[in-house]
Amino acid sequence: MSKITKLILTAVFVLLAVPALAQSKPAPIAEYWVFTLNNGESAEFWKAFEEHIKVRKEAGDPWAWGVYTPLLGDQMGRVSVRYCCFEWADVDAYRAWNEENPDVAKHWSDNVAPHVAKTEHYFTEIGWNNSNWNDGDYKYFGVTNFKLKPSAVAVFDTARDKMSQIALDNGWKGSWLWSTRVGGSPMESVVVPYTSFAEMQRDGESFFGFLARVLGSEDIAADILADFTEPVWGQDYQVWEYHPQFSTQRDD
Repeated sequence: MSKITKLILTAVFVLLAVPALAQSKPAPIAEYWVFTLNNGESAEFWKAFEEHIKVRKEAGDPWAWGVYTPLLGDQMGRVSVRYCCFEWADVDAYRAWNEENPDVAKHWSDNVAPHVAKTEHYFTEIGWNNSNWNDGDYKYFGVTNFKLKPSAVAVFDTARDKMSQIALDNGWKGSWLWSTRVGGSPMESVVVPYTSFAEMQRDGESFFGFLARVLGSEDIAADILADFTEPVWGQDYQVWEYHPQFSTQRDD
């Protein structure tokens, strides 16, 4: 097993001190937008965006959008807006709300959109059965995106399921969330939340060591990880910072 692969898996399943897992699983769908800002217009964007949030709240937006910005890499001028979690049928109701409140979209088009160079829009399906998401006052979210070979998605999913269930069944302490992007080339992601940078310190047993100990064999653990990594043709890692002051939180 290569050191790089072991480090990847340690990053994915990082040890954290977290509260108990909620008893009921939320709905399985999330929606998110990624806006790339015009160069040099960050201040103008955020001023217009803050005003837009007020307009959206006053109109009674039924969805609570979270706002995030990246902390790593060379594409810093981006903003992600995400809502989770809902059923597919809820999209129809939300689209109806937008149609009944055209002034909200117009305010965005007139005031915020001029400062945006590129807009991306995605849905993701949340794999709650393989996740161990714990509620908490999180500030940062480490996201690893796995870009998969179309012919080997099933191999990846089988290995992901196997590793996740071993972690869940044998007390691997941590909080993580699996999701699958809807549409486009195959991509699956895992999210690990943090309340501080200090929690990103990777101490203790590695995930590979955990697998080998639980399974009683480094060879078996290596085979599972090989099935997990072989279908991956590319990947990236990003830490996103949550900005509650720009998010549309609900009173409930």
